Amino acid sequence: MNQAADKKAISGEGLRAGLEKAGILLVLMALFILFSLLSAKFCTLVNLFNIFKQVSHIAILAIGMTFVFLYGGMDLSAGANIFLGAVCVAAMLEEGTPVWAAVLGSVALCAAMGLLNGIVIEKLKINCVIVTLGSQLLIRGIALHRIAAYRQWIYVKDPTILYLNTGTVFGMPALLVLTVILYAVAYLVLSRTAFGRRVYAVGGNEKAARLCGLNTSGIKMLCYMISGLCAGVAGVVIASRLGMVNTTVGIGMEFDAVTAVVLGGCAVKGGEGSVLKTFVGALIVGMIANFMTLSGVNEHFQDAVLGGFILLAAVFNRFTLGKSD
Repeated sequence: MNQAADKKAISGEGLRAGLEKAGILLVLMALFILFSLLSAKFCTLVNLFNIFKQVSHIAILAIGMTFVFLYGGMDLSAGANIFLGAVCVAAMLEEGTPVWAAVLGSVALCAAMGLLNGIVIEKLKINCVIVTLGSQLLIRGIALHRIAAYRQWIYVKDPTILYLNTGTVFGMPALLVLTVILYAVAYLVLSRTAFGRRVYAVGGNEKAARLCGLNTSGIKMLCYMISGLCAGVAGVVIASRLGMVNTTVGIGMEFDAVTAVVLGGCAVKGGEGSVLKTFVGALIVGMIANFMTLSGVNEHFQDAVLGGFILLAAVFNRFTLGKSD
């Protein structure tokens, strides 16, 4: 009797582990098949490439959000940081700054804003939601002041920046190649470096990590800096995609990134998750948005659908992980 019970428990654990590893991929495949059956336009090479391009800035933003989630934090300023990065790169290019300096300067500024979040949170011991909500308003205010000099609208004309959206690398969209490279780097950092292991350690048990001699405050601050850096890159990407920057850029994008991270199975409390699953989560977000656009679904209802998927992801994670986040 005990052996039978043990075998049943083992098989149950095996099923749960299998769902945890492959569940998000199964969801992606199921949605792909469903959308392909419902729309003849969905499963075309042109449309699939469009999905990758449309979701690229959210996918890149979600990389930084994953680092923050893994330690158990939250960054509500990410959308505003995208706006700041896009405004700065567009303004500097408009003023004749070399493209490399404009890109590096914008990304560095956003990374500095992310680091500032981390410093305030850790040094002053203020809740991350409160700090990043406040910095969201601060960062967006700075960017709005910058763009005001251009009547709230800056066109991006530099061919190098525009190439990100229109160009190809070995027949693949340049934005897809850039996104994949960034995810590969993030995966290697989290899985193959001491810093990556320390991020998981802090998220899993911060007190134990501190007792082991880890600089937990420094690790958290670096996670926020990475979030800011990714927001800066995403800002350059969205400036390339739109060909211009206006005051609506970045609004609500932090929640799209959170959706991708949650769909990917990152635990809100920290210590669990994978950047590769975040990428799959971002693709799911892109596929859903693309399908609803092809189907003529009202834009406001699309937010309701994505919100529903967050709730479903939370339920799914509760089942596969066997515990609440």
